[in-house]
Amino acid sequence: PEGFSLLATIGRRADPDLKACRNYIFSRGFSEKDLWYFRLGAVSSGRHRRRVIVPSFDSEGVLNYFTARAIDEEAGRKYVNPRVKRSEVIFNEINIDWSDELTIVEGPFDLMKANQNCTCLLGSSLAEKHFLFQRIVANKTPVLLALDPDAKKKTQDIAKLLNSFDVDVRVADVSPFSDVGEMNIGEFEKYRNIAEPWSEMDRLKSLIDS
Repeated sequence: PEGFSLLATIGRRADPDLKACRNYIFSRGFSEKDLWYFRLGAVSSGRHRRRVIVPSFDSEGVLNYFTARAIDEEAGRKYVNPRVKRSEVIFNEINIDWSDELTIVEGPFDLMKANQNCTCLLGSSLAEKHFLFQRIVANKTPVLLALDPDAKKKTQDIAKLLNSFDVDVRVADVSPFSDVGEMNIGEFEKYRNIAEPWSEMDRLKSLIDS
């Protein structure tokens, strides 16, 4: 958005709304290093005011998407996104190593609490038409699924689809958290370490449980 400012660069005399966005990030447990690494920003006017803007860059470093998260509970819509087909976006592909296990979470704030080799679905769906799916299959990239606990069926469907294309899949149960974004920095690592390889039996158990 026009007027975008990196939160890591604003000073003491910055617009109060910009400082409020930076303080919101710190209140979520993030550090100044995270401000730089994820290139977080904000604007001081317009429809994206008082929202933390999380940009995404493709493999060449070209901006391909952004999401703007409200810092005020009474803001109405929590997220404002550009009119871009999400199926054609690999969120922050610039940070992905396709030769290593790729963690997949739902949203950008989940991504920022997960491990470094991670991307987000901008939702909870992954199908053959998605560029992310196609890139994973082409590279035979192993996947760790860490979606929200209320998306168990979608997790199982995605795992089955990837597995049918000979992609190794593990599933992380992030309960009792509602999502990875609720965790403290570094806490996701223990859930990642104990995640089990997915099999058809997991899907059968999930169907029985539901």
